[in-house]
Amino acid sequence: MNWKLFITACSSTACLLFPYNIIGCSGGEMDPYDYYVSFYHKDLAGDTSYRPFYYTNYQFLYDPVEPVNVAEITSAEWAGFGENRFSAREAYDFICRFSFKDISVLYYHLEKKQPLGIPDSVQANGMTKFFLQQKNLEALGYILYAQQVEPYVTGSWNSWEVVERDVVVMDKLIKNGQQLWKAAKSDFIKLRYAYQLVRLAHYNKRYADCIQWYTDLVKTNGTKSVLQELSLGLKAGAEFRMGNKFSAAYTFSGLFANGRVKKVANYMSFDWCIRRFDESNRKKCLSYCKNPIEQANMLALFALGSNKNEFKLISQVYSLAPQSAVLPLLITREVNKLEEFFFTPSIEFRQGKEKVYVGYTEVSETSKEYKAWQQECIQLIDFCKKAAGGASVQKSFCLLSAAHLAMISGNTQAARELLDQVKKEKLNALQTDQWFITNLLLTINAQQRFDQKFENDLMRSVQWLEQKAKTDIEFAKFYRRLFADILASKYKSNKDKNSYKYILCKGVADKIHTEYEKDNWGYYAQSLQLLRNEVPAQQVEELNQLLESKKMNEFEKFLVSNSAFTRNDVNDVAGTAWLRQYNFSEAAKWFKKIPVSYYQDEPYKTFLAANPFADIIPDTHAATEQDTVKYTKFTFTQKMMQLEKQVMLTSDKEKKAILLYELAKGYYQMSYWGNSWLLTEYSWSGSESEYGLTGRPYPKKTNPDYYEVNKAKTCYLDALSNTTNKNLQARCIFMAAKCDQKFVGKIPWDKAEIRGWVQAFDKKNSFFTQLKNNFNTTSFYKEAFTTCSYLRDFVQQK
Repeated sequence: MNWKLFITACSSTACLLFPYNIIGCSGGEMDPYDYYVSFYHKDLAGDTSYRPFYYTNYQFLYDPVEPVNVAEITSAEWAGFGENRFSAREAYDFICRFSFKDISVLYYHLEKKQPLGIPDSVQANGMTKFFLQQKNLEALGYILYAQQVEPYVTGSWNSWEVVERDVVVMDKLIKNGQQLWKAAKSDFIKLRYAYQLVRLAHYNKRYADCIQWYTDLVKTNGTKSVLQELSLGLKAGAEFRMGNKFSAAYTFSGLFANGRVKKVANYMSFDWCIRRFDESNRKKCLSYCKNPIEQANMLALFALGSNKNEFKLISQVYSLAPQSAVLPLLITREVNKLEEFFFTPSIEFRQGKEKVYVGYTEVSETSKEYKAWQQECIQLIDFCKKAAGGASVQKSFCLLSAAHLAMISGNTQAARELLDQVKKEKLNALQTDQWFITNLLLTINAQQRFDQKFENDLMRSVQWLEQKAKTDIEFAKFYRRLFADILASKYKSNKDKNSYKYILCKGVADKIHTEYEKDNWGYYAQSLQLLRNEVPAQQVEELNQLLESKKMNEFEKFLVSNSAFTRNDVNDVAGTAWLRQYNFSEAAKWFKKIPVSYYQDEPYKTFLAANPFADIIPDTHAATEQDTVKYTKFTFTQKMMQLEKQVMLTSDKEKKAILLYELAKGYYQMSYWGNSWLLTEYSWSGSESEYGLTGRPYPKKTNPDYYEVNKAKTCYLDALSNTTNKNLQARCIFMAAKCDQKFVGKIPWDKAEIRGWVQAFDKKNSFFTQLKNNFNTTSFYKEAFTTCSYLRDFVQQK
C-alpha cells in the first residue's frame, strides 16, 4: 500500500496558509492503518506531541489531528489576564462556546445597564462573574469583535469545502479593528486586535498588509502569547503567496521546531512551500539557516513523511545537533520502516514463501530492494550504538533501538549483548516494557522447537502482555501480532508434531483483536477462514485430538480457551472434509458432535434453508415450495447414508430407481450448482463456474466433482436403467443432461447462437433428442419444456 496520499480540496488556503479557529474545537482521532508487523512502540521516543508524524506508509499523516488544542491554549491565556479568578476551562467555555448574542447581552448590561437576560450556565461561569465585577468593556468588546471576524477566517488544510469570504465585510472589519487597536490601552488586548488584523489581511489576500501589520503591531508587542507564533505563521503564509517560498519555508521550519502549537499546520505549510521531496530544494532551504540547530530542524522536516531510506539524512541531523529533540522521532520512523520493508517480509520468507508483496512491489530474499533495507538495518544499528555513546541525551532509547534492530536482522548475539547492556541503564516504564517485548521476540526466534517447557515458560510473558494490552492500544497490537505473526509463523515453519498449533495462534489473535482492538479496522480476522479452506485434513485431526485431550499444558489450555473458533467449528470442518469425499459414515461421526443450534446462525440460516432433496428443474439458491424440510449437515449425511444402504439392499428395480434418483438429487444439490452448496463449501462465487472451462485449478480442499457433478449424473443414469416408468425416465434423462451441460463449453450470451450451441450439446449425449422423440407425452416433459429454455430452443430449432 505504498504512499497513498489523501489529497485535500482546500486549494484556496495553503495550510497556515490556513487559520487558527478561535471558536472551533478538535475532533476525534482516527486509528491509523495496521498493515505491517511492528513490535516497536511509537511513543518510545518520549514526546507524544510528534504523534501526527509517526511512521505510516499508508496515509499522508499517521494522525491528522493537531496534538495541541489551540483554542484551549489561547483561552487559557485569558485566565492569566483575569488574575486566575476563573479557571482555564471556564475561559474556554466563555470564549469558544458561548454565543455572540449572550456575550452581547452581557456587554450592553455593563455599558447601558440593560437587563441581564442570559442563560444560567453563562451567568454561573467564572469569567462572566469576572466581567460583572470588573466591568472591563475593552476586553469584552474584543471578544465580540473576534466572534464577528471568525466566520471569515476559518477553514483548515484538510477541508473539502472552500470557505466563502466576503471581502467587502472583511475590509470593514479591518477598518474597525484598526480603530479598536488604537483605542485599546492594554497590550494584552492590543496583541489580540493585531492578531485579528493579520488574519483578516491574510485571508482577504492583502498579503503586504499582513506582513506589515505583523512587523509593526505584533512583533513589537512584548506580551508573551501563543498569538505571536500564530501571527508569524500567517505572515509566512503571506510571504509564500507573494513568491518568497524559501523564506516562508524557513519560518515554518522554525515554528515547527520551537512552537507550542500547530505542528501539523506548520509541517503541511512547509511542504506546500517547497515540496520537500524535491532534492534541489534542500540546499536552497538550508542556506537560510543561521546555525547548525536550525539546519538540523530544517532537515528533519524533509525526512518527516518520507517512506524512503533516510539514514543519510538522520546522520546529518545527528552531526549538526546530537541533542535534537526530533532525532528520536526520526530514528523511530526508520525502525518502523525496517519493520515494514524488511521484518514483515522476512517472517513470510521463513514460512517458505519465495516472493511476497511489500506495498505494490513483489520482492524475494534476493531482490535488490529487500537487500537495501537489510543493509540499512545494519547501518542503523551501528548509528544507534554510536549515538548511545556520544552526545545524545537518549542513550537508553538508542541502545533499545539498536537491540530491536539486531533482533529484526536475525543477529541474535548482537541483540542479546545490546539488551544486556541497556538493562544496566536507568529505563523509564515504557522503555522497560519495550525491553521485555524485544527480549521475548529474541527468545522465541532463538528457539528451534517449542517443547512443553518452553510453552509453559512462554505463558508468563503472555500473561504480562495481556495485562499491558488492557491499557495501551499499541501493546494490544503487539499482543495480537505475537500470535498472528510470530508464534503462528514459528509453529508453521517448524513442521514438527506441534505445527498444527499455528491455526490456534491465529484464532487467539482474532479473539485478541475483538476484545482489545475494537476500533482498529486495519486487521481482518482470518483463523476460521484458514481453518475451513487451508488447514490440511491431518492437522484438523491433530487439532481435534488436542481439543479432546485431558493432558493439555497451561499454554495449550490458553490457546484452546482463547481461540476465536470453537470445537464445533473444528468438528464441522473435519466432517465437511469427509462429506466432500462422499464418505458419509466418517462425516457423520464429526457432525454428530455438533448441536443443531450451530446451524441456526448465518450463513447457514439463509443458505442451508433449502431442501437438498428438492426436485426442481432450474438451478436456484432461492427458496422454493419444496423447502418444507430443513436439514443440518448431520441429518443430510444420515439420509445419504441411509439411501446408499437401501440401494445396496434393494432388489426391486423400481424401488432402487427411486432410491438412486433421491441419492442423485442429494449429490447434485450439495454441488456448486445446487440449492445446498453450503453443505460442502463455505463461500460461493459466480466466477467459480469457469474453473473447468478455463483450466484454472480448483480450490485446494474442493473435490472436483463439486463442479463437475459426475457422481450425480451416474446416479441419474443408474436410476434410468432400473426403471420402466416413463415419467421418471424423462426426469433422469433431463437431470443427466443438466449435469453434462456444466462442462461442455461456455453457453453463448447471444440468443441467435443458443440454438447452435444446443444442437452441438445434444450431439454429445442425445439427451434432448431422447426427450423430444420418446418422452414428449409425459407430464415431466411438458413441465421441462415450459421451464427450460434450452430444451425449448432445441425442440423449436427449425
